Amino acid sequence: MTEDGGWSALAEGWAARWGGVSAPARQALITACAIGPGTRVLDVGCGSGEFLADLAAAGARAIGVDASPAMVAIAARHGDAREADAAALPFGADSFDVVTAITVLHLTDDLDHAVLECARVLRPGGLLGIAEWGDTGRNDLAVIEQALEAALAPDAGGAAGLESGGAAEGAGPPHPTPLDLALDAADFRLVAHGEVEVRVRATDADELATTVLLGEDEATIGELSAVIQTAAEPFRQLDGSYELRNTFRWRVVSRG
Repeated sequence: MTEDGGWSALAEGWAARWGGVSAPARQALITACAIGPGTRVLDVGCGSGEFLADLAAAGARAIGVDASPAMVAIAARHGDAREADAAALPFGADSFDVVTAITVLHLTDDLDHAVLECARVLRPGGLLGIAEWGDTGRNDLAVIEQALEAALAPDAGGAAGLESGGAAEGAGPPHPTPLDLALDAADFRLVAHGEVEVRVRATDADELATTVLLGEDEATIGELSAVIQTAAEPFRQLDGSYELRNTFRWRVVSRG
């Protein structure tokens, strides 16, 4: 992120409810980027720092950066975390073997500059590993988001889907996203890509509503919890818990 954008107020809740969700995508990037002992890694938009712990376990020499001071404070429990803007990374050229960015680049105010900064701090032949939410048609969370959008704006028509901007399943070949264009402009070439399933779990309907509406006040959560519970009924387990299956798309690119 290029500014806090309210993330500091959500940091503890984010760490507890969303910090572990991307674990399969993180492991996919570790494998695809051949991260191991001594690999110099920069995790851009490190959030609450779970990837720093994964990277340390792999033996990497990892640093995380995030624009949110509160996120950095939590991430520092897992490793070396520093406050920094993705579009102005405080490192010299050729400083890292691998740069990673998970569900963050599309949030930057200056996407093109952020991608160029990732390229600048990579050594020649270094790798940029990116993971984002997949197409809405393959994400159970989109069902809930669409129900919430319909409840809040019943005359709006249609639903936007997840924040990644993925096309709905069956909508035909996707158009290049702003991230695709930024990577092309920076002369990155595709090295590897894939998909992984990630799951969002909640012990009951109240926890699910609080998770989905993280950052909203209690009154709003109470008002919309019934909408969420109805939409999430297909994902309710026999014990009353919920499990939502979703897709992350990951890719590894290089300039050399």
